[in-house]
Amino acid sequence: MRVLHITTNYPTPDYPIFGIFVKEQVESLQRKGIECDVLYCDRKGRGTWMYLTYIPVIWWRILRGRYDVVHCHHVLSALLCICTLWPFFKKCVVSYQNDPAREWKINCFGLIHTCFNRIIIKNTSPYLKRSRTVYLPNGCNADFFHPMDRMICREQLGLDQEAVYVLYMDSNKWGRTQKRKDRFDAALELLRKDFPHIRALELYNTAREQIPAYMNACNLHLVSSDFEGSPNSVKECMCCNVPVASTDVGNVREMIGDIPGCVIVGEFSADALAVAARKVLLSTAPFEGRDLFLRKGYSLSDVALKLKQLYESI
Repeated sequence: MRVLHITTNYPTPDYPIFGIFVKEQVESLQRKGIECDVLYCDRKGRGTWMYLTYIPVIWWRILRGRYDVVHCHHVLSALLCICTLWPFFKKCVVSYQNDPAREWKINCFGLIHTCFNRIIIKNTSPYLKRSRTVYLPNGCNADFFHPMDRMICREQLGLDQEAVYVLYMDSNKWGRTQKRKDRFDAALELLRKDFPHIRALELYNTAREQIPAYMNACNLHLVSSDFEGSPNSVKECMCCNVPVASTDVGNVREMIGDIPGCVIVGEFSADALAVAARKVLLSTAPFEGRDLFLRKGYSLSDVALKLKQLYESI
């Protein structure tokens, strides 16, 4: 089977974790015996209109490639593909990165639902009631993200051994407003009363090879977002046995809501997050969320198998 992946998110030397989940998914499919090519529609620093120049590129690539399936990652990739008219002649799949209500709204979803054979949604959503939609979050590389000794990681990274570190992550180099860094900062200020040595460990566009050590150096991952699809940082922390406190966004509740040591809050406020984080930090029980999390089928291999079966089904 030959699959062309069209994406507007993909890692580069300057942006090493931008769209890293697409790259890892492609590699996991290759390990399942699927022949994959990637067409990265990159417009960084060249303006949004630059995307239009990829329409003839996509058309020609599909014509020459003899692909069995075309898989578009993100709605923008799907719209570019629709402009080539190939979805009317090829088997096509699109992966949303956020809930369709947050990613180009309902009118765009109707068009995509008409043109594509399968629509992958990564969070629990009312749109899953539609006939061609499938719930399939990204998988996590459980070999790369694994538990490490916290003190050794801190020593290697030059971090304070006595501090309480709370992880904040954003794959975007400049930060995204939906992540609500302001809410994160406010929650940490509230926590400072009980934890005077608490510190934020903020990762933006960090080199991939360093992230497991940074995660393992932390006491907690605090997710303060207004909305998410299926946050990869939560999966990665689970695989590193680092507990998570989070707003009720994306599919976080499905991933970790029943895992002891993690807390999800329905109220989107700094006060509620601080209460959740305090509960996690004061827990004396060792956190063992990795195995419970992976049993739910969130490994790269498990998701790749499901995705392969999805391709075969169309």
